[in-house]
Amino acid sequence: MGLLGSFLGIFGFAIGIPFGLVVGFFLFVYSESKQVKDPVVRPISELGPIALQELLPEIPLWVKTPDYERVDWLNKFLFDMWPFLEKAICGIIRTTTQPIFAEYIGKYQIKAIEFDELSLGTLPPTVCGMKVLETNEKELVMEQVIKWAGNPKIVLTLHVLSLKIKVQLVDLQIFATPRITLRPLVPTLPCFAKIVVSLMEKPHVDFGIAISGGDVMSIPGLYRFVQVRPSFFLVVFDIHC
Repeated sequence: MGLLGSFLGIFGFAIGIPFGLVVGFFLFVYSESKQVKDPVVRPISELGPIALQELLPEIPLWVKTPDYERVDWLNKFLFDMWPFLEKAICGIIRTTTQPIFAEYIGKYQIKAIEFDELSLGTLPPTVCGMKVLETNEKELVMEQVIKWAGNPKIVLTLHVLSLKIKVQLVDLQIFATPRITLRPLVPTLPCFAKIVVSLMEKPHVDFGIAISGGDVMSIPGLYRFVQVRPSFFLVVFDIHC
């Protein structure tokens, strides 16, 4: 009887958990909370200073700052070209990361590092505003505000000993203000000698890392450590044409 009672207890526990989850799910979905209230709609003229400050981040940059211009045409161009730009950028990423991965082969018992999947998704970056800076030099200086909340699918596979560890980048969001300088201007195509891209401010970069399906960024303190170390973003890229 003791063994039978234990078996029935385990069987009842295994049946009770799924049944309870199903019942709880339907109660959660179909029950209407009594705390739900209709939002209060008021004109902007009746809002206080605190409410207006909360609305400021939602206002487009070209409305708040006259120096920045609206560039819907550029966003339309990025949207139409993104399927091709995405593949080209992914090709550059694969090429530039190969020598970096090669440095780790043989270290820490790592046998190989490769991209299992590499896609920047279907959502292109959005240029929220752009301004042109006037200078006395033979150069063209443009500053943009770029926001990208894409749906990339980037999975990296590490072959360590006899194990395959998959590292996935998820929920990537980037808010940055790059400054693009074309200099010096010359009378032959493409009319400039090099492109200098610099990030004058600390960008906002938010992302998650999943290792073998587990969210690593949920480890206490790790997310904060990653966020306070973006000093490597404050660099200048010099591209010769």
